[in-house]
Amino acid sequence: MKIGRASLGGVIMVLLWAWVPAAQPAPQSPFVMVIFRNWIAWDRDQDGRLSPEEIDQIVLDGSVTGENAAAAGTLKLMTRRTEIKDITLTKEYFLNYDHQRLGKEAALTQDEAESQTMDLLNPEENNRHAPAAPPDWDLYFFAGKNRIARAAGGWTGRFNLDHMRQGPLSDCFFLASLGSLLVQRSEQLKSLLTPLPDGTFRASFPGQAPFIVRRPTDAELAISSVSAGDGCWLPVTEKAFGQFRMLKRGFDEDVEATDSISHGGRTGPTIDLLSGNRHKSLLVAPSVEQRQAEAGKVLPQLRAEILDAIRDHRLMTVSVMARAVDAAGRIVEGTDHGTAPHIPPGITRHHAYAIISYDEPGDVIGLWNPRGQNFVPKGTPGLEHGYRTEHGRFALPLVEAYSFCTNFTFEFPKQRSERVR
Repeated sequence: MKIGRASLGGVIMVLLWAWVPAAQPAPQSPFVMVIFRNWIAWDRDQDGRLSPEEIDQIVLDGSVTGENAAAAGTLKLMTRRTEIKDITLTKEYFLNYDHQRLGKEAALTQDEAESQTMDLLNPEENNRHAPAAPPDWDLYFFAGKNRIARAAGGWTGRFNLDHMRQGPLSDCFFLASLGSLLVQRSEQLKSLLTPLPDGTFRASFPGQAPFIVRRPTDAELAISSVSAGDGCWLPVTEKAFGQFRMLKRGFDEDVEATDSISHGGRTGPTIDLLSGNRHKSLLVAPSVEQRQAEAGKVLPQLRAEILDAIRDHRLMTVSVMARAVDAAGRIVEGTDHGTAPHIPPGITRHHAYAIISYDEPGDVIGLWNPRGQNFVPKGTPGLEHGYRTEHGRFALPLVEAYSFCTNFTFEFPKQRSERVR
């Protein structure tokens, strides 16, 4: 029996369908679509996976822009997460994610997306906002696109505390210190960076050798803090701080600088760097009982330190560090096993704040939260319901601050650091 060409072609097609696996459906996730579109270029060694080294190269590549950069920034951020570090990032992994994706970004505003992707490694807040498994890569991708757009405008020369907002790095210690410098000595803040004709910046921290900082790539903007409407000054300053830390550790300037500030730090050494002076810290007792016993001694000391710093335009920060407690609210770590302080709603734990003002007659301090959020108490403002907050600013009676804050840090003009307890 003769088989015509058309019939032969049909037989071949049937055999091919029998032996070749069915094609995978096209991904629906916006993030995965961008990843697949760039896969050949980004998987530089063609080993079928995206390695940390390849991701860093993409993030530092200024030609990667827009949503491609937001995807690259998302790769960088998410690979810092504990549950992602040991995962091999293959096409198969992303296809599996695409099949199970949560799709939260469709229902979120820009502010909500940024809020839910702040401070990625903050122990408490990370647990509070962490997406369910599998991690929602698209949520961070959506927020990254927003951050790139909010940092548009280049160098404007404008610096506004109300426009500053912490990004997805755990660098509240730096943002709080920087915010305090903006309030107390804005001209000194402006002198930290000098824009150069070639588009780079000269970073000059007091008492340190100047160095050159390149303008952040779009991917770096996606993982940085933002100052919407004020251009790129905040992500450039953040990058300069990270680069300074990397240079001190012996790395060259061609590294992804946010690695050095992504795991938190202390405001004291940061105040030293930004101000050119030293710092002193006043540590508050861990338990309610011990705080009450020491209030007569510590509160007057706090008032005097804050008032002196305000008068001298010196930097000040305060931290809120929550202790591990049992079901009864008793501290279960360290040598003090008393009652843990109550931390009001709206107060971010494991976090640093700038002290920006002091109302001496009312004995009230003004604080700024680097998250820059708004908060409305569900009841009378105070310890029980929290404090009305606008753009991160809120007023806090010093007595109430003493009841739950952990560490007050002050710029100190003498040539030594002090820790007071």
